[in-house]
Amino acid sequence: MGSPMSLLYGASVDHKGPSNHYYGWNRDRPDERDHIFRVTLKQVKSASEEKMVDLRERCPKVYDQGALGSCTANAIGGAFEFDLLRQQLGDFIPSRLFIYFNERVIEGSVSYDAGAEIRDGIKTINKDGVCHEADWPYDISKFTEKPPKDCYLSAKGNLCLKYSRVSQKVESLKAVLVHERIPIVFGFAVHESFEDPKVAETGRMPMPGSEDEDPILGGHAVAVVGFNEEERVFIIRNSWGGSWGDSGYFYMPYDFISNPDECSDFWVVKYVEEDFETGDAPVPEPVPDAEKADDAA
Repeated sequence: MGSPMSLLYGASVDHKGPSNHYYGWNRDRPDERDHIFRVTLKQVKSASEEKMVDLRERCPKVYDQGALGSCTANAIGGAFEFDLLRQQLGDFIPSRLFIYFNERVIEGSVSYDAGAEIRDGIKTINKDGVCHEADWPYDISKFTEKPPKDCYLSAKGNLCLKYSRVSQKVESLKAVLVHERIPIVFGFAVHESFEDPKVAETGRMPMPGSEDEDPILGGHAVAVVGFNEEERVFIIRNSWGGSWGDSGYFYMPYDFISNPDECSDFWVVKYVEEDFETGDAPVPEPVPDAEKADDAA
């Protein structure tokens, strides 16, 4: 695929890897209206004293996106379900196929497996909500079909009422995990080395080699659910089933996740109208002010 920057904004990339796992993340187009999650210096300092955060026990079962480039819908759906469980709001599994269809409606690509931008996936669960997966099951043969009207009616009762973009700095990511205890959805460039059988067995992601020896295969959306300061890695929830990696999770080096050429589009989502601890007011739509992002961190 070339250099990391070949994962252009809004561009479709390869979605199928050599191990038959699928990707599907396309970089968000820049948008100055994005609402920014602000991390304070006090939060950064207190988070720096934490050696580990691990939210895996609070996460829903690891999804398997199968042979479809729906990783953004899987990552967003997992974060949405996590927040429902966190707030003890009932047993609800969001329809990933519903999210994937509607984010492609925004992007004008419903007729093919185009992948999607994370922002558009979040926009659709903010505007249209999401129905239960029992109402629109994850049958990938129907990924081009519009869900029934009843699904859209029930989806309105399950909206993401708050979402914010998060700074890519390691300190900011750690502060969100320490103080908010919620996943952070993002996308990364999949290098050939990530498809090594050792990664599939252990979940230990290596730093990629040079562009020539370790080319990019595509873009993939996942979620940060913890960190280990001693090993300098973030704990990442994947969507390739529970038998891949470390029970469906893997470990991404600090140096990789903080590189904007390799990773981008960090977001947090919440289901109910509840303020983040930073004190930001709930905002149902993105607002201007992006230039003031995370000046404290």
